[in-house]
Amino acid sequence: MIAIAGMPWDENSSFLRGPSEAPPLIRAALFSEASGLRSESGIDLPPDLFVDAGDVPVLTGCAMLAAIEDFIAALLDRDLRPLSLGGDHAVTYPIVKAFSRKYRDLTILQFDAHADLYDTFEGNRYSHACPFARIMEEGLAKRVVQVGVRTLNRHEQEQANRFGVEIIEMKDWAAQDRVLAFDGPVYLSFDLDVLDPANAPGVSIRNRAALRRDR
Repeated sequence: MIAIAGMPWDENSSFLRGPSEAPPLIRAALFSEASGLRSESGIDLPPDLFVDAGDVPVLTGCAMLAAIEDFIAALLDRDLRPLSLGGDHAVTYPIVKAFSRKYRDLTILQFDAHADLYDTFEGNRYSHACPFARIMEEGLAKRVVQVGVRTLNRHEQEQANRFGVEIIEMKDWAAQDRVLAFDGPVYLSFDLDVLDPANAPGVSIRNRAALRRDR
């Protein structure tokens, strides 16, 4: 069963705010009369597949990081599969800390325009630009694969080399000629800014480079 978990927190966004407001809006869209639980594969998802676990109570700073970790860990202890909504990307660090308690050989598949591998950003080690540096420092995942990156700078490339992060930049991506294979449990992290800005303009950090289009 999938547990919908709201993350109403964007304290660590370095630019625009707004992801904290996402959980109730996504829930409303998902469960609206216009929504459907049908998939392109032909599989219809049963309505009772989802359980609403509510939102993490909002705190600040490291107290909020600990609250998120405990919230997700409690869901995993009930053998639920958390689907986290909202929050800036800083929430991924405590979420993965909770997952790593149960899954020691975790792989992360990250769809993102940014690598989020800064050691520190604007003096903040828990910035939304840093979560995967914290994850790899603490050995919370055995492998990280990043797809769609198009803002890679020298520091983040050095960090990727240091931690062995696999980066597939958008300029190098073509779904029809690349198959990703994984061994063991996989945690999926999806940042909306990986999409073409024309389709998802309302993100915290806008991107100037659009997805490559094959002509």
